[in-house]
Amino acid sequence: MVLLTFTLMRSTADTTRNGPEGYSLPIPVYVINLDRSHERLQAVKDSAARFHVAIHRIPAVDGRALLPSSLADLDEAGFRRYHGKNVMPAEIGCYFSHLNALREIANGDAPHAVIVEDDIIFTHDFVPFIDALAQVSGWDAVKLVNHRTPLFRSFRRIGSRFSIGRCAHGPLGSSAAYVVTREGAKKILAALRPMRIPYDIALERGWSGNYAIFTTDRPLVEFSPQAVSTIADRTAYASAKLAVWKRIGALMFRTSDYARRICFACAPNHLTDVKE
Repeated sequence: MVLLTFTLMRSTADTTRNGPEGYSLPIPVYVINLDRSHERLQAVKDSAARFHVAIHRIPAVDGRALLPSSLADLDEAGFRRYHGKNVMPAEIGCYFSHLNALREIANGDAPHAVIVEDDIIFTHDFVPFIDALAQVSGWDAVKLVNHRTPLFRSFRRIGSRFSIGRCAHGPLGSSAAYVVTREGAKKILAALRPMRIPYDIALERGWSGNYAIFTTDRPLVEFSPQAVSTIADRTAYASAKLAVWKRIGALMFRTSDYARRICFACAPNHLTDVKE
């Protein structure tokens, strides 16, 4: 895998609130891409180019190439207990790649940054939304796309077209795009190690790590029509499941987590305007 660092840039045809036409937004965007996924890389490059996004490549993680000595951040027994299946190398690679991206943000100078996977397509709403979100405080992370958003509760309008809030039902699915603050990255890193569940599920669990995560009511990016999961197909997932009686612990965990999700969605928030 590799991580690609993007810098958001305004088109010269755009006007902006903070500066002259054509200025660069100081918001890094990390794009996760497997070394062997050349077509995905080209597709995300083409999409980025449409919105004047500069690209910088950083090495990341290939789960299949990891040595046992590199798995300190994996609790394999815990994964079976909490998720009811054996962990797959691609799941480890995905999880560790996101951790690497979070470390880049936590150790960097930017107050916040975006992480996306290489099966997304940027939209015209993406840059204006990130620009508007930067003027709001009280959040650690905001998911920009989900597979589902049932029982969505809106907390704050961002711009004229989108809201951020939380869902009382989940998991929502997908870690394909989200924005995170530098301090939020530190909190998420501390909460998500070691790996005990897939990354997309772990990321949503702000109640488990005391970080304020929200989601948009509608997607800020789209999924590429050519994209197929590089983690596994349904047959591989099915074969990784444990026997039914060995999944009792996972059922108990999910039941408890569902109740905590509802409480998290109903809890008050502290979203406020950034003071100039």
